[in-house]
Amino acid sequence: MQNQFAWPEPEPEHEADHVILRNVRNHGCHITGIQDGNPPFAFSIGLYLNYGHPELIIFGQSAQNAQAIINLIRDRAAVGHKFADGDISEDLLENGYKLGFWTVPFGAYPDYLGTALWFYRKARLAFPCLQIVWQDVDHRFPWEAECAPDVRRDQPLLKNIVS
Repeated sequence: MQNQFAWPEPEPEHEADHVILRNVRNHGCHITGIQDGNPPFAFSIGLYLNYGHPELIIFGQSAQNAQAIINLIRDRAAVGHKFADGDISEDLLENGYKLGFWTVPFGAYPDYLGTALWFYRKARLAFPCLQIVWQDVDHRFPWEAECAPDVRRDQPLLKNIVS
């Protein structure tokens, strides 16, 4: 990916641009939190560039939880693990909770991944993205019949709603 990537030019008056670039270089990724979203969400920038791993988006978690989950996955990507569409991870969270991974359709990118689009706009290849899907307190995913309604509401399954 590195040979197909050109670093974006930050706007001089936008310190946030410089923070993104610095985090991608120094930490492997930057995490953008959209806490005023309905529901709130967070996404990564830099995983694809640095590790060849799809970027990540997660809905309905606090900023702190979203960042912790993305960073756990970043740490796995840094040692060569790659999650893919349909994967279920049983060993990232405590107490037997699982995380699911679903491909985010390109049609969702403009609505949810604007800063990542800015970051990768000069790349020759489109960057992939996975949605991280989490379980309710009874260990059910949103696509399971008995999943708690608030967990379903807080996690729009982009693969199902955007084509």
